[in-house]
Amino acid sequence: VALGPDALFRTARRDPLVVAGSGRPPVVVFDDHNAEFMLQSSASMLDRRVPRRWVRAAYSAVQASRLRRRESLYAAAADLCVSVSPEDGAHLSSVVPGLFPLVVPNGIDVASFPLPVPSPVPTVFFSGKMDYRPNVDACEWFVEQVLPLVRGAVPGMRVVLAGRDPTLSVRALASDGVEVTGFLTEPAMRAGLGQAWVAVVPVRMGSGTRFKVLEAMAAGVPVVSTSFGAAGSGVVDGVHGRLADDAAGFAGAIIELLGDPVARRRLADRARDLARSRHDWSVIVPRLVDAYVSLLGRSLSRVSVIGTVRNEGATIGRLVEGLGAQVMAPTEVVIVDGGSSDATVARARSAGVALPVAVHEAPGLNIAAGRNLAVARTSGEVIAVVDAGTVVAPEWLDRLARALEANPAVDVASGFFVGAPESSWERALAATTLPSVEDIDPARFLPSSRSVAFRRAAFEMVQGYPEWLDYGEDLVFDLALRRKGATFRFVPRAVVRFRPRATVRAFFLQYYRYARGDGKAGLFAGRHAIRYGTYLGGVALGVAIWGGPDPLPPALLLAAGAIAYLRRPVARLVAQSDAAVVFAVAVPWVPVVRLVGDVAKMLGYPAGLWWRWSRREAPHDRREGGAK
Repeated sequence: VALGPDALFRTARRDPLVVAGSGRPPVVVFDDHNAEFMLQSSASMLDRRVPRRWVRAAYSAVQASRLRRRESLYAAAADLCVSVSPEDGAHLSSVVPGLFPLVVPNGIDVASFPLPVPSPVPTVFFSGKMDYRPNVDACEWFVEQVLPLVRGAVPGMRVVLAGRDPTLSVRALASDGVEVTGFLTEPAMRAGLGQAWVAVVPVRMGSGTRFKVLEAMAAGVPVVSTSFGAAGSGVVDGVHGRLADDAAGFAGAIIELLGDPVARRRLADRARDLARSRHDWSVIVPRLVDAYVSLLGRSLSRVSVIGTVRNEGATIGRLVEGLGAQVMAPTEVVIVDGGSSDATVARARSAGVALPVAVHEAPGLNIAAGRNLAVARTSGEVIAVVDAGTVVAPEWLDRLARALEANPAVDVASGFFVGAPESSWERALAATTLPSVEDIDPARFLPSSRSVAFRRAAFEMVQGYPEWLDYGEDLVFDLALRRKGATFRFVPRAVVRFRPRATVRAFFLQYYRYARGDGKAGLFAGRHAIRYGTYLGGVALGVAIWGGPDPLPPALLLAAGAIAYLRRPVARLVAQSDAAVVFAVAVPWVPVVRLVGDVAKMLGYPAGLWWRWSRREAPHDRREGGAK
């Protein structure tokens, strides 16, 4: 299934992605031909060395940051990520922990390249699209820095820069002995390559695999390249070609090969053999087919789902019914009730007709203790956790399970969550307090336990959720796993929906308790200090406005700060509103949400710190907390 950017993230915005007529979610493969963020990053690092390129360096730095986030989300959303080189695979794994891309080198039809017929004149050949920034830089560096050194030893040598759309700067490189061809047909391009004594790849920025290297290998033409240019090709210096990263070394390698036909032939033959064994389509296609077959056949035999509830009689039926409608049915569902006074327990048991649901009544248990009890009553090696009041997408469990099945080294599959608002207040609340998927950095994201799955071994490694903590327990659980070295895999399409707090009072209490949990656990001291400082600064500006000699500067500063603080929630509300009137009615609530939430946090955090201080030491696991 081919998915564009909007479709790829539709699950996290509107309706689940489902293959029409099948009832199953599509399997998505992200084939990353280049780690694009690394292309821009390498360009920025190179350009910043030259003052006249500083503007381009700054542009590339900004683009690298933006592409890193976007590319990491594409990779995270896929069921299988394919990269063309180990280097690109490592770059993607660094921004999406737990990704483990499949490395399948770029392919080429080696048999279609005839053996070379070298020109009688020593000829050096470079090919590529000549308005592509890495190729432009390669041409300029080679002609300006490398070529004078080569000509000093081989004065009669000829250079061919072949490829379409040469920029003005590339055209300006043409001279006696340097030909800029412009567009060539494929037969003409291959003929030109076959006449070369040496193919050069002086590329200093980019990512992926340079096809120009593979083409030279397949054509039997010896290659001199930068290590950057040869990345992903398998070329070893002195075995299949020559690698050098500075002008003197690059020129020296060319001079040696131009003067030694035996060495040229030896390197070219080995490179052609490497192309056959590593890059020929006869090798590439079976690997891809095997990967696709394996992907389609993945399944986990035993996955348990747990949840904790209390007075969720209005929502528990929808949650259990959603679990029963999963594409991948759970082995069991274990729900712990913390002492409901409504019909929660009865409705949970009556709703679970499509799958086995065990409801355990444990009045007085907090959420952490309830989850630990639920895990203890399960039999699966993988446990998925969902929260009360949520609606699970049909492919939720399948997505989480696939992420764990894909590689045994993944310990935690981090699902995502979105709001399901039913009023203008709730729309503003969702836009203000819930990140959109585009806001997430997969390398830093820690899952909420309303959408997560983990291996039992990982759960036992940290001895479960911290029972001494009544709110924020899932974050402390995540941090404990991270300290133990657990690998988290962000799965943005494993989505659950939940309704935000319906009243201002309910929201205030929620955020007060969250902040109190932060204080109890000793978390985010810096973040809370910034909040106190920001509001103190706002008060100071307000005093300056009303009592100062010139109210305009502090008023402008206060307005600018407020706009910056509200910009992202308003932008999310725009994206999530189906009509202008919906946005217009909800947007006045955004500053109210900010203010109420911040006041709740500023009151709750010191309450948590007092709890922590009164015990003189912070418990760090549930056994210690339980003894307090």
